Amino acid sequence: GLLRSQGDRGWRRLRPELASLVRVGHRSTGGTRPDLIRVEVNAAAALRRIEQLNTEGRDRTVPNRQLATQLTGWVLRNFQQGGSLQMPAWAPLSASTAKEKARKGYSSTPLIRTGHLRQSFRPFYDNNQAGTGSEVPYSKYHETGTERLPQRAMLPSQAVALGYAVQVYERWAAHLARSA
Repeated sequence: GLLRSQGDRGWRRLRPELASLVRVGHRSTGGTRPDLIRVEVNAAAALRRIEQLNTEGRDRTVPNRQLATQLTGWVLRNFQQGGSLQMPAWAPLSASTAKEKARKGYSSTPLIRTGHLRQSFRPFYDNNQAGTGSEVPYSKYHETGTERLPQRAMLPSQAVALGYAVQVYERWAAHLARSA
C-alpha cells in the first residue's frame, strides 16, 4: 500500500510483498509520545519469506544451464576472433605451418582446420556445477601447450568464468526475490 515516510517528504509505493513485512508511517506509537514516527518489521513473515527463498534456491539447474551456455558462447567467440579474447592471445602460426595450411587450402587462423575442435565444445551442468568442455583428445594439448606446441587456451580464464557466474547468479537471486 501507500505509506508515508518522513525521509521521503512524500508518498512512496512499497512493493506489495514487502508491505506485509515492513511498515513505515507516522501513525501514533501510543505510550507517552503519540507524535513519534515508527517502523515495524513483521519478523515471522520475514522468516517465512527467507525460508521460501531458501527452498527455491536449492534447485540451481536453471542458472547453471544459463552459465554453461554463456561459457560455451565465450569459447565460440574466442575461436571466431582467433583467440583474441584470451590473455595471452593465441600465438600466430609458425611460417611452416601457415605455408602448409595455405597449400592444403585451410584457414590461416590457428586451431581451425576442419572446425571439429571448435564444434566439439559442449555445455554441461547439473545442480552443483556448470561448465563447457571438449572431449577431443588433442584439445588439452592446445589448451595447455607442449614442448613443441604453443599454448592456445580456448577456455575462459577463471576471472572471466567467475564474472559470468556472478552475473547469472545475481539475476537468478533477483528473480527468486521478485517471485517469492
